[in-house]
Amino acid sequence: MRTTLDLDDRVLAAARSQAHEHGVSLGRAVSELALAGLQAQGGQAVHAGGTFPMLPEVPGHVITDRMVQDALADA
Repeated sequence: MRTTLDLDDRVLAAARSQAHEHGVSLGRAVSELALAGLQAQGGQAVHAGGTFPMLPEVPGHVITDRMVQDALADA
């Protein structure tokens, strides 16, 4: 299926790298990354107190206050 997506620059870079590495189209690489993410996390977001969805925890990957500040500054 063809569609238009607004991707984060980091996601686009990862997909381009994977597409080049595996010799597949960019769309295929985006699909593979998305499917791998869904499979790794059981396909569902975690709800914190039922208020808003959060991405599931990734072991060994810590989000710091500084990372959040940098992300907000880029928005």
